[in-house]
Amino acid sequence: MVLLIALGIIAVIALSVINVISLKREEISVLKQQEELKEEKKELEKELSNINDPENLEEEARNQLRLIKPGEVLYMFPEEITEKNKTQESTEETEE
Repeated sequence: MVLLIALGIIAVIALSVINVISLKREEISVLKQQEELKEEKKELEKELSNINDPENLEEEARNQLRLIKPGEVLYMFPEEITEKNKTQESTEETEE
């Protein structure tokens, strides 16, 4: 009978230790995720502070809306060509 009680106590302690280890791993994971989110928040706050910058507005108008200044000419190429060039440029950059 004493052996049975001792085994029961050991089992309860073992389960508690396993649970504590699992919680510690989860805590580490959550802390890491929290740090990543803090970094992302900093980047987004920086981007938000630049949102009304005239240079940023002009760049977004040119890229997203395809707006041009008076006297400029807009050249539009098929996406296949521009994607091919981007791929070649990134390959050349990694080789250097």
